[in-house]
Amino acid sequence: MRYQVSRARLSTATKILKVNHAGEHGAVQIYRAQMLVARYWMPSLMAQLQHFRGDEERHREIFWQAIVRRHGVKCRSYWLCAVGGWFLGFVSALLGVRGVMACTYAVESVVVAHLHEQLAFLKSQCDDDAFETVQAILRDEENHRDFGASLGQSTLYAPLRWLIGGFTELVILWECDEAGE
Repeated sequence: MRYQVSRARLSTATKILKVNHAGEHGAVQIYRAQMLVARYWMPSLMAQLQHFRGDEERHREIFWQAIVRRHGVKCRSYWLCAVGGWFLGFVSALLGVRGVMACTYAVESVVVAHLHEQLAFLKSQCDDDAFETVQAILRDEENHRDFGASLGQSTLYAPLRWLIGGFTELVILWECDEAGE
């Protein structure tokens, strides 16, 4: 996605922050649902999922604080991301460890690509606050992606990665439209 200066009443930087906030909420729900299943069938994965969920909760708070500084409100799709994220997490966890990792890899690959595009746009707009906010989470998201790649790149799971990556991309594009409210 190529970010452009908004013609709506809401700046593109503020839209980016709102969309990222909603996406982080969806990610928290992915890990919550995966933990629900992993607790019984993949207990060895619990510590890693708890760590990832903690990162996503911290990211969500970082974006929320940036939105508050701009006197903004949550994206209208915030709760839709929660429901979709939970469903995605639950279904991927039913497919086992490789399903969880394929989900993590697919989602985080799309997210990391968007974060890099966002950083380039925000730098061009000289919006240091939004730039630093997005930059603050990038390394964690890259680490999540790389960890997911360790077990989630099995050829058998390629269709799952493709579906999840496509779904994630569509949600981000839809959220960007919704964030303009």
